[in-house]
Amino acid sequence: MDLLDFLTKEELIRFFHCKKTEMSCMAEPNIFLHQLRDHNLVPEKLYKKVVKMRCKEKRKDGVYQILDWLEKERSDSVHLFWTCVFKDHILQKYPVLRLFRNNLIDGSFRVYENLPAPVDQTERENKPVQIKKSTAKEKKRERKRKKRHEEMEEDKQPGPSCPSIPKKKKPAKKLMFFSESTAEMKRSGEEVQDEQKKEGEEEGREEEEDNTGPVHPSVFQAPSLPVSCGSVNGVLYKCRFASGSRSKSIRTEERWFTPEEFVRQELTLIDGHWKKDIRCHSKTLNYLSKKQILIVHSLLCSCNLCSPMEQDLLDEKNDDECFICDSDLGDLLCCDECPRAFHHQCHLPAVQDDSLGEKWMCTFCVLKTKQRCRQPRQMTEKEALDSSISQYILHCEYLLLYMYKEDIDWVFIEDPTKTVSGYSRVITDPMWVDRVTTKLQNKQYKTLGQFVSDVRLIFHNCHIFNKGNKFDKLGSRLSEVFEREFKTIFNIE
Repeated sequence: MDLLDFLTKEELIRFFHCKKTEMSCMAEPNIFLHQLRDHNLVPEKLYKKVVKMRCKEKRKDGVYQILDWLEKERSDSVHLFWTCVFKDHILQKYPVLRLFRNNLIDGSFRVYENLPAPVDQTERENKPVQIKKSTAKEKKRERKRKKRHEEMEEDKQPGPSCPSIPKKKKPAKKLMFFSESTAEMKRSGEEVQDEQKKEGEEEGREEEEDNTGPVHPSVFQAPSLPVSCGSVNGVLYKCRFASGSRSKSIRTEERWFTPEEFVRQELTLIDGHWKKDIRCHSKTLNYLSKKQILIVHSLLCSCNLCSPMEQDLLDEKNDDECFICDSDLGDLLCCDECPRAFHHQCHLPAVQDDSLGEKWMCTFCVLKTKQRCRQPRQMTEKEALDSSISQYILHCEYLLLYMYKEDIDWVFIEDPTKTVSGYSRVITDPMWVDRVTTKLQNKQYKTLGQFVSDVRLIFHNCHIFNKGNKFDKLGSRLSEVFEREFKTIFNIE
C-alpha cells in the first residue's frame, strides 16, 4: 500500500501549504512542471508562461503561482500531486522532494499541525492597516543595527581611560503622533492645524494650474511615473508615496528624494512647492492627488510607510527591487553610494557575506569613483582592444551588468541552443552573456579584444538568425548600448 494512503487529505494539504515556497525555489524546475502537466495538475496557459521565463527570480514566482493555484483550485488532487512528484525520476532530480517524502514517512510533518488560523478579509478590515516592508535588505539592517548597538554601548559605558564623547544624532525629520498623553495629543493637534493651514495657503497658489489640456488616464496607470521639476528629472513610485511630501518616493540616478527635496534640486526655482512645481505628463502632483492617482495617507496614519522605524528610514535610501533582475524576493544588498540594491549573485562580482565591510559599493559606483579620481587617458579602439584584460576586469564587469540590466526579457542571457528551435543548424559558434561572464570569471580572456569580440558575436549571431524580425531589432538596440558604454568608459576617441 502507498504510504500516502495512511495520511488524511487534510494532512496532505497542510503539508503542501507549508512547502510551496521551498518547492518554488527548486533549481531547474522544468522537469517538475512537466510532471505536473503530464498529470493534468497545471493550467496549460500558466504552464507555458512559466516554462518560458528566463529570469530565475521571476520563474520562482511563476512556480509558486502554479502551486498556489493547485492548492486553491485543485485541492482534491493533493494525493495525486504527492504521488506524481514522489516518482523515482523526480526524486533523483530534486533532493528536496526526497526530504519531503521522508518527512511524511517518519511523521515529522506533524510539526505543521498547530499553525495559526489564516486571517480572513473581515478580520483585516476590523484592524488598522499595517504595511510591512519587505525583509529583503535584512543583511544591511543587521550591519546597521550592530553599529548602532555598539555606539549605544560606547555611550553608556565609556572606558576608564577614555572620556565619554557624545555622539551626534540626526534631528528627527518626521512628525510622530502618539496617544499616550494629553500633552502629546495637544502638540499633535497643533502640528496638524499648522500643516492644514500651510496646505490651504498653498492651494490658493495652485488654482491656476493644469491648463495644459486633457491627458488620457492610461498614462498614469503604471506603478512608477516620470516626473520633472524644471530641468531635474526623476521617477515617482506610487507605492512609496503614502506620506506625501515626507516620503522618499522619487528616484534619480543619484539617490531617492522626498518631493520637497526633489523640488530643491532645481536651483532656479524660488519659493518652489512640490504640489505645483513637480509635473508628470504636464500635470502637477496636486492634480494627481485630487484625481486619486496618488494616494496620501492621513496625517495620523500609523502604518510603516507613514511612521517608519529607524531601520525603515535606512531602507528608503535604496531600491526595493534588485537593480538587475527587478525582483524583490530574497536578501538584497544595498549600495552605500547610490540607490541601487542587488541580489548577492546578480551583482558582478558576486558578493559573499564574509567579504562585506561596514560600507559596500556596487561595481557601478566603484568604477565611477575611480574614474573621477583619475580621468582615463584618451585612446584609440585598437589600443583598448590590444590591452591586457587583467587591468580592466572592473570595466568588463560593468559592461556585463549593463547587458544584464538592459536585456529585460533575458533574450541574450542564456544558451539559445537550449531554448530556440533550429538555432544550432544555423549558428555554428553560439555565444550568450552568461557564457561570457563565466569565461571572464575563469580568466579565459587574455586581452580586452577577446572579451569584446565575444560580446559582439552575440549580436552578430542574432542578426544572422533573426534577420528583420523583432529580435533582430532588439539585438541592434542592445548592441548600440554596449558600443556606447564601451567607448565611454574607455574614453575612446
